[in-house]
Amino acid sequence: MIAPDGLDLSRPRRLHLVGAGGSGMAPFARLLQAEGHAITGADAKEGANVQALRAHGIPVVTGTEADLLPARTEAVIHSAAIPAEAVPLRAAREAGLPVIKYARAVGLYARGRRTCAVAGTHGKTTTTALLAHVMRRGGLRPGFLVGGVVPQLKARPKPKAPWFVVEACEYDRSFLHIAPEVAIVTNIEPEHLDYYKDIVEIRDAFQAFAREVSGLLVLHESLRDDLARASGIRARVLTYGPSPDADVRVLPADRKRGVNAFETGGRVYRLKLPGFHNVLHADAVLAVPRDLGIPEATAASALASFRGTCRRLQVVGRPRGVSVVDDYAHHPTEVAAGLQALRDAYAPRRLWVVFQPHQYSRLRRFLPEFAQALSKADRIVVPDIFAARDADEDRRAVHSNDLVAAVKACGAEAVHIADFTAIVDFVRTQARAGDVVVTMGAGDVGDVAGRLAEAL
Repeated sequence: MIAPDGLDLSRPRRLHLVGAGGSGMAPFARLLQAEGHAITGADAKEGANVQALRAHGIPVVTGTEADLLPARTEAVIHSAAIPAEAVPLRAAREAGLPVIKYARAVGLYARGRRTCAVAGTHGKTTTTALLAHVMRRGGLRPGFLVGGVVPQLKARPKPKAPWFVVEACEYDRSFLHIAPEVAIVTNIEPEHLDYYKDIVEIRDAFQAFAREVSGLLVLHESLRDDLARASGIRARVLTYGPSPDADVRVLPADRKRGVNAFETGGRVYRLKLPGFHNVLHADAVLAVPRDLGIPEATAASALASFRGTCRRLQVVGRPRGVSVVDDYAHHPTEVAAGLQALRDAYAPRRLWVVFQPHQYSRLRRFLPEFAQALSKADRIVVPDIFAARDADEDRRAVHSNDLVAAVKACGAEAVHIADFTAIVDFVRTQARAGDVVVTMGAGDVGDVAGRLAEAL
């Protein structure tokens, strides 16, 4: 574990969060508020998370005001996306205040709590939300930190909760600030290659994370060689997956629209979430309750009642017979899984995807894989790339039109339309009753789903 530094969260403090609207920072702000800390925030722009924080009594400034450091601030916490020389961080350091990254602060918050952490290249948010939901239904009343909006977990965070469920991200080796009692690792793939050199570095980071787990380590069966057999693993290891060798084996039971049924350990479980990838997330969660004293029947009931996470194959509306869906997928594996889930749920209906590439660097490195995944849709629309932490070299090296050309080379129909308003108009005039339109990406493409549902 990387030792946290410079900030005592054991007593109420005046904390300023820079990048407060981030997917992890926003719920963390509410957790800190529930613990009695006085929270202020700043972000580069307005957004749903910023507005939600204000609604909960946390003042957040945007634009040019975001550079200002509030009076009487005692410490600054910032997201990994904020550069070290950003004005408020520099001002805080000059004032002698502690300035620490979000991941370090989460590690501090977790100290003294029994922590369940969910890591992996894909599936962290849904798996974390499922685990927190099952634990709540099992009477454990955990605190939780999920990098997404989960309507069923909207109740005010529990202060001083003995259990803490956290989504543990591998970017910037953030998850090494946490020493969990229980951990789930869903998968390991090349990702965040703007930070990691290659898959070897990524595996090394996950092995370091696995060595920090003290109690139960739940792994997808594909990770036996990478993690279960790595040196220094202290935790008891359980594997999950569809093969006979998995400790917690999952078998499809039946498939009906709106219901994923699967069998584990002789019991049939039902899940409202579509796609076999979500069945695997549920299977991972089912490896945990027995260790926590949660009865199987309670876990089964909790899974069946879970309604999902916003922007994870979320049905936004069905105007004029067109199903409009929104999804956070921004890696080729996630795109492929999401489109397959929609095919399974809606076949033989025509499938549209509006895919916004997230990061020039990611598109540059995975262009063929993105093209292959997207080609499984019937109509593909690609807006401009959403930039985040991109080097000038990456920005010059790739364009949305390159993805369109690669998709066409795979035999699919694709077009580049830069502007969201033009995309809404295009899809509105071309879509017909019975079509399914999914917006995909980690940027602001979710706005298209809402606007399209209104326009139709």
